[in-house]
Amino acid sequence: MTEDPSSTAPAAPPLTEPTLPAGPSFGLTFLYYFCGTALVTTLLAVKSLGIGLDTGIPNQYGIGFGMIGGLLGALVNRSTTLTLPISSQKTFKRELDTALADMGYTEVEDPNWLDGISVYRRPFVRQLLSGRIYVLITDKKAQISSRKLHMGGIKKRLEASGIR
Repeated sequence: MTEDPSSTAPAAPPLTEPTLPAGPSFGLTFLYYFCGTALVTTLLAVKSLGIGLDTGIPNQYGIGFGMIGGLLGALVNRSTTLTLPISSQKTFKRELDTALADMGYTEVEDPNWLDGISVYRRPFVRQLLSGRIYVLITDKKAQISSRKLHMGGIKKRLEASGIR
């Protein structure tokens, strides 16, 4: 009996390079800030204006301020990824470490993360409001993932050091 070549064991899946964690998009961030702002505004309107929810006026205030809060929150705090071409991993890492140190971030050694992904964070109290920065450096490019608000500062500091 001969063995059918098509019945051999499947080939191992190709090794893939690690990918950065994707944070919440514009829509999810908008929804988060909209709901929180709308709820707080509606409750404050009920208490401060002394009218009930059945009139609909507190709900209108909640929706209006919720839209404003949702848009501002989503514009500032949504997650973005910056991809930069690099020529030297060591030079880029050194310049990035300097730029992030200026912003108050330090690299965290976390055994749960995949090899190749660096995680930076601020001290505990400041981290509550700023989040983490994730960096993936490969041979020809570097990817940095963080909140939109911090990405501008990172990009400016890297450009000042000659990395574009």
